[in-house]
Amino acid sequence: MQAAATRGKAWRMIARLGRVSLAAAGVLLVAIMLTEYLRTPVLLVGNLTIDIVDKKKALGGAISYAAAVATAFGVKACIVTAASSDANLTVFEGHELYIVSTQDTLTFEHTYTWWGNHRKLRVSKQPNVTLTLDHVPQHCRRARTILMGPLTPTDLDAAAFVHQQHGWWDRLIGFKQRIGYMAQGEQRVLDKAGRVYPYKDPSQHIVDALSPRTSVFLSDVETDSWPPETVQQLAAQSDRWLVTRGEFGAHEFTVDQGMSLVEPVKVTAVDTNGAGDTFATAYMIALAARDSNPGQRASWAASRAVQQPQSCKPQCVTQAIQRELWPARTWERLHWLREHVFEASLLQQIQQFLQDSKACQVLKGKLHGLALNWL
Repeated sequence: MQAAATRGKAWRMIARLGRVSLAAAGVLLVAIMLTEYLRTPVLLVGNLTIDIVDKKKALGGAISYAAAVATAFGVKACIVTAASSDANLTVFEGHELYIVSTQDTLTFEHTYTWWGNHRKLRVSKQPNVTLTLDHVPQHCRRARTILMGPLTPTDLDAAAFVHQQHGWWDRLIGFKQRIGYMAQGEQRVLDKAGRVYPYKDPSQHIVDALSPRTSVFLSDVETDSWPPETVQQLAAQSDRWLVTRGEFGAHEFTVDQGMSLVEPVKVTAVDTNGAGDTFATAYMIALAARDSNPGQRASWAASRAVQQPQSCKPQCVTQAIQRELWPARTWERLHWLREHVFEASLLQQIQQFLQDSKACQVLKGKLHGLALNWL
């Protein structure tokens, strides 16, 4: 009797511990779901610019195009940028914006050779600040994705963003933050007059910011002077590398698949400014959404950007993407709804047939009898 009582007590204790463990697991699951629901989708970091083309000023900078693309895809971003008090900030409307006040906004003067596309840049004004983690609110540092867009080597401290230490909760739940690195600015050298020249080798800033979570975006303008194996060697230290090649699409380098081609979307280009930034932002948004082919989505978005004139950019990039994106998404949702309503209707018909079937009723009765005998 005493042994039976002891066993019963042990079983009750085990059952109680089981209920407590189940409740704790449920609380943890709810906490994780709530954390991920409230987590900032994307943090955008980089300098706003003023681009002067033919003596006309226009809003520019990788961060501006990234904000325009995020708006088009319905993603609310946390944005940290440096700008003077008179800067035009309309492209950031609808996002969570943090401005680091500077005396001057980064300003580029664009000139083109008389025969066409060869562009020359000169920096005429620079902000007196380098963006660091200290400029970013704590909740934005924990974003699912960070996308950085330096335009000169002194714009931001990329390595600090990549290698930041997350809090104990994020480490507990195994949070893996994605990093997008539009690294064009790291490959620029400025002379005393502000003229911009390409850096011939991979900059140390880029090397320091590599990690298994980092996706690097450059164009062939920056990488064509490198030895052929350099990109593959750097990609081995990263999540992936993408080298855009204008009308010829992009090359994607990963450890598992080596090099693959991202097919271009053929359009007639009007102005190519912001195409690479649009590509990178759309790619990272698609990657975060677990899109099976983020390169295709990025290529499509970039094709919309190059069809817009410089005079309306970057705001009109948002409009161009939305014009085609939202009708397509609406059609996809209607198609999904039609399929699932049909499936639900079919399941209801099968259920009703089984309920009316005499064979099923007999089988149900026998199973019920077996259950009673077992008890």
